Amino acid sequence: MLRKILAAGLALAVLTGACFASGSAESSGGSVSDAIAAAENMTLEELEAAAKAEFEAAGLQFTAKGSTSGVKNVLAGFKEKYPWFSYTDFSSSKDQALYTELTTAIGQNQYVADAVLIQDGSSLQSMLIDTEYMLNYVPNSVELPEADSNPLSVLYVNKCFLWNKTNPEYGPDYVTNVWQLTGADGKDLKGVHQLSFQTPATENVNMNFLIMLTSDAACEKLSAAYESYFGEPYAGGDGYENIGYKFVTELMGNVTTWHSSDTTAVKNMATMTTGQIVYAPLNKIKDYPETNDYHNDLAITGWNVPLEGFTSYFYKMWLMIPKTAKLPYTACLFIEYMCSPEGFRSGWDSEGYYSVNPEVPVLEGDHTLAEWLDGAIVEDIGYINSVYREASTYIRSLVM
Repeated sequence: MLRKILAAGLALAVLTGACFASGSAESSGGSVSDAIAAAENMTLEELEAAAKAEFEAAGLQFTAKGSTSGVKNVLAGFKEKYPWFSYTDFSSSKDQALYTELTTAIGQNQYVADAVLIQDGSSLQSMLIDTEYMLNYVPNSVELPEADSNPLSVLYVNKCFLWNKTNPEYGPDYVTNVWQLTGADGKDLKGVHQLSFQTPATENVNMNFLIMLTSDAACEKLSAAYESYFGEPYAGGDGYENIGYKFVTELMGNVTTWHSSDTTAVKNMATMTTGQIVYAPLNKIKDYPETNDYHNDLAITGWNVPLEGFTSYFYKMWLMIPKTAKLPYTACLFIEYMCSPEGFRSGWDSEGYYSVNPEVPVLEGDHTLAEWLDGAIVEDIGYINSVYREASTYIRSLVM
């Protein structure tokens, strides 16, 4: 009871300050962090009341930023649930443009948004968390592991290897071991030589994927797959720091097409029956031409075909609150909503999008997040940042 009384008192103090500051273009980082701390000690009903009072006192519209268009639908669902809510028009931004917009505005202590859904954990850590430009709210409605709670990751997205399997020559057994993707011939299988990839020099998610392949966990997976494919253990002594660097070097050397758009590359697979393998997000199959059936046409590693080594790469999208936010209680409530089954599915209702909340059901025929992660490489901000300068410089040298 005392905890709730203290939280309510702090909420009232912050709301009072917000009323006086509502016309300003700036917001106190301290008041935002105080609001977040108070919200974390509230029940959902208390947070709903605090958000409504804040919103009506401020007389402002809520602004969300993000690199995925699903946020637009979440905002619409939130508005339907809370009729007192209103928001500015949403349009998704590319990673680099979004980071530039956020760091420029917040660095000058200017308002830019009330909530931000952002990807590329390495840039998030160095540009927005280490600088204390972004603040973290942990929702009360979901039990989260530490790895997903600070910073708060609400959305997992995976990239897989895909090919059109309608040509019997390139059926579902065309690729069964990741070392085939390097082009090298194994003991019983042949390497493949039509790999389409978006360059890691400009696509940060792909850069992070390749860096993660040099981690200890990835090297264990690659070593087991190497022995299975070549019939003998990896002996080293070939100048590579580890087997991950060897795999990355040979994988990049085997790319024949550097596509500029994952969406377009997947769309083109409707007629691409020549054995080309595309590395792209699973969620892009929603853009596959309606006249074709991706369930029948496409082989997708981890989804409908197995792959020795690893099946996919999972990266995260984090939902945080800028320190210059004007509506922090509303932002906290928005986060609670996005983590709920109703809120998450209002934004993302296709394969390839996974909530950290295990109560959010996956689509029929898809795997759960836990099942996917069992055979996947998963983004780790700490590891990527610990080796980023050296690893990214090396990887860029492979594609420049």
